[in-house]
Amino acid sequence: MSVAIRQAGVEDIEAMRDLIARYAREDRMLERSRDFLLEHLRDFVVAEDNVTLAREASVERGVAKGPPPARFMGCCALAVLTRELAEVRSLAVRPEASGRGIGGALVRACVAEARRLGVRRVFALTLVPEFFEKCGFALTSLGRLPEKSAAECPVCPKRFACDEHAMLLHLDGTAPRPLVPGEPVGYTRLFLGREPEGSR
Repeated sequence: MSVAIRQAGVEDIEAMRDLIARYAREDRMLERSRDFLLEHLRDFVVAEDNVTLAREASVERGVAKGPPPARFMGCCALAVLTRELAEVRSLAVRPEASGRGIGGALVRACVAEARRLGVRRVFALTLVPEFFEKCGFALTSLGRLPEKSAAECPVCPKRFACDEHAMLLHLDGTAPRPLVPGEPVGYTRLFLGREPEGSR
């Protein structure tokens, strides 16, 4: 299955909300309301299978009956926090499409947009750091991202049990500074001085 990445539109809001809510119920990401998605719609890209492209090709060949409309497969957003820093967030792919490269394609689209805008660094908070490592990101400390940790993390519903890893990509090609042994990674350890609730 090949996939097309495009800018999100208002017609995608329900599909994005439902998919994100599904993973939020599993405590794998933060839920996003319809109002949030509408307000930040321009931040989002979506992935869909390419049956729309196939349908257009069939019309050009004079074939009246084409394949069904394109299916929504996933979404991702690029939130610009400062002139130099942006966040890849709300990455979600339909479970049945997992492992087909859709997540990577969505992240690459967001990184390409960050480059176009002139942003120097892109980060993500994730439960799956290995995935972002494959996308070129490196593990970092949330303390090195005060634009996120000071502004948004204190009001996050997971602030007392933050189990996410901060991943950073330098778009100028420089490597992030290595973590210092014992340097706190998540918000709970960084600001509350303890392990997340439920951790061992």
